[in-house]
Amino acid sequence: MGLLSLSACQDSLPIADTELAISTMKALSDDAMQGRRVDTEGAAMARRYLIETIRNINPDLVVKRVPFSQKVLRRDTEMIIEGETLVVTFPGDRPDGPILEIGAHYDHVGMIDGKVFNGADDNASGVGALMAIINALNDSPPDHQTNVIFFDGEEFGLAGAKAYARDLDARPRVMMNLDMISQNADSIIYAAGTYHTPELIPLINRAAEDLSLDVRLGHDRPEEGRDDWTFSSDHGPFHRRGIPFVYYGVEDHPHYHRSTDDFETIPLPVYRETVQLAVSTAILLDDALPTLAITPVDPATEVDP
Repeated sequence: MGLLSLSACQDSLPIADTELAISTMKALSDDAMQGRRVDTEGAAMARRYLIETIRNINPDLVVKRVPFSQKVLRRDTEMIIEGETLVVTFPGDRPDGPILEIGAHYDHVGMIDGKVFNGADDNASGVGALMAIINALNDSPPDHQTNVIFFDGEEFGLAGAKAYARDLDARPRVMMNLDMISQNADSIIYAAGTYHTPELIPLINRAAEDLSLDVRLGHDRPEEGRDDWTFSSDHGPFHRRGIPFVYYGVEDHPHYHRSTDDFETIPLPVYRETVQLAVSTAILLDDALPTLAITPVDPATEVDP
């Protein structure tokens, strides 16, 4: 099915396990995780927790551990970031068809001056939604191969996503990224990416149809300058290779990259709706994948930020 048949699958959209998402967000943003800075014991604890949670959903799910070493430029300084991305693959029933990539980064900035930066919104919230997506896909497997990706090193130059996107094969793809999706007490969340791929608009509208969220399109035009999020998170390396993306996120808020980004500050009723939006979008993207997916361009011809 393609975009014209989205209405046919609307009635079959699953109800998201929002409590699983909430419990995941709460656990990842606990002080015990030490802020989950890449290449620390806190990040290792987060990985162990994620793998255990996935196996609790279904012990037969395979969690692929993908270590990487990525050169990135941070504050005009070149550095090597080493981390480990986790990938759960649902093979689908079309082994040579397009691929849906769904990601969220599990790392945060760690500890600074003795304070733990827990990163509840950034980005335990996105990871919680990933767990709800895995649960939904486990209950109702997708038609097309779907990779659910827990990126590491996003806070350090998108290191994990850059390493992952660098190694993509030639199969066509679409990417959905979830980064900072919970700190929205005013019920506003943005869907970036439709400026580059307008065909996503009816799909996003369909996913939001029965929700009270104010889902706005934007933050993806070059003329927006610093408010253009096209390269601001893990979808950026995919876009550089020409892959369509939808990125759900909230605007910066007073807790952003502060030690106050704690679970207790999250408006849970709105977060539940956002998790449902993410799960519905994943299902609809699988449905529309043949008409949306693009073959990655050669790295030599990538789009420049």
